[in-house]
Amino acid sequence: MADATLLGGLIGVASNFDAIGVAALKQFGLGQSEHDVLACARRQEVPHIATPGLLLEEVRITSGALTTCINRLIDKKLVKRVHADNDQRSKPVALTAKGKLLIDDVTAHRFELARTLLSDFSEQEKATLKRMLFKLGQVSIKEPV
Repeated sequence: MADATLLGGLIGVASNFDAIGVAALKQFGLGQSEHDVLACARRQEVPHIATPGLLLEEVRITSGALTTCINRLIDKKLVKRVHADNDQRSKPVALTAKGKLLIDDVTAHRFELARTLLSDFSEQEKATLKRMLFKLGQVSIKEPV
């Protein structure tokens, strides 16, 4: 198989799975960035507070887009701003009870969706695919093409 054909196939699969993921999040009234902010906060220890710096690093959107996203989540009562003990300029966000319940439901749904999407693969095939995707993820262009 030609390398370009293989890469095109991977891009197509990624695009298809992205569309499936976006559709799944819509059922919960969330966009991808909103999900990522909630998931990042959920991964933090109780009381599930995430700093703007951590969110920018993990969600990978601009600071302006992050502010807009957080404001939408505040409007939905899924997160609230809290004060940072050591930096008055920083405005971390904490999950609300409603936000924690929602991200837990979304996560359970996404795990079930993943099981369904990969149900035709054996455990060995999934392990092989995982290794191959990890290896592919390590690829970088060393010189401009």
